[in-house]
Formats: sequence, C-alpha cells, structure tokens
Amino acid sequence: MRTRGSHMWFGVAAAASLLGCTPPGVHKGDETPSGTVTITQAQIERSSATTAWEVLKNDVRRYTYKEDRSGRPLRIVAQRGVSSIILSDADAPMVIIDGARLTDVAALAQLPASAIASIEILSGIRGSGSQGTNASAGVIYIHTREASSP
Repeated sequence: MRTRGSHMWFGVAAAASLLGCTPPGVHKGDETPSGTVTITQAQIERSSATTAWEVLKNDVRRYTYKEDRSGRPLRIVAQRGVSSIILSDADAPMVIIDGARLTDVAALAQLPASAIASIEILSGIRGSGSQGTNASAGVIYIHTREASSP
C-alpha cells in the first residue's frame, strides 16, 4: 500500500482481498497468492463440460476464447487493460499438455474432459518464470489421467 496525497493506491489483488472478492475468472479459494489457479479432477467431473476447451471456457475467465462460426476453437487471448502494450502473439497463453506444448488450440476440443486429471493456470509473471518470455500471457498446464497414473 502506498499513498499519494490523501489517496491510497492498492493493487487490484490487494483491494479484492481486502473486500473479500475474487478477481474475474477466479473461483474463491482456487487462486494461490502466487497467481496460480488449479482446477481439480473433481471440479471437472462436477462441471457440465465434455472437452478441455469447454472446461477452460467455463472455469478460467481470465482469458477470452475465440471460436469460428461453427464453434471450433481458434484462439485463446489474455484479457488486458486498454493501455496494455501487446507484442505479436504475446496475448496468447502457452498451453502445455503432459509436458508437450500445444501449437493449435483446436486440439482442446478433441480432448475429453473425462481424460483430464487437473489443469493448472499460471499468471503471466509465474508463466514467464517457468517457461520464459514467450509465456508472458500465462501458461495453461493440462495433466491427463493417463500421464498421471503410475
């Protein structure tokens, strides 16, 4: 918290925390202080989603999901403020399924929700720390049941 004149300036997360609110796209209790959101297998099973694309659209509202007229996935875009500087493809989060980077989000519509063990979403800062500067819009890690089983 810092002051300027008689005004107090808070970060969005700090203000939301003080007010007992959660930022958009985050379910209460899901986001850690480090900016990581985890969607568990139990949460996925309780949802009405049938594909990984639907799980993300329904449960991770920090991104905008672009589809073609037929409803096929085209792109995931980070929601940014009006004054944000956007570099080429810097507004798309990196998607990694079982350690392999996904280059076409259309594949998310082919991955059944029942095959997912968990989804972990890292904020831009955490994503850049784990995957480098190409992950400035964050990282979406999808862990499948097959890869998670011993």
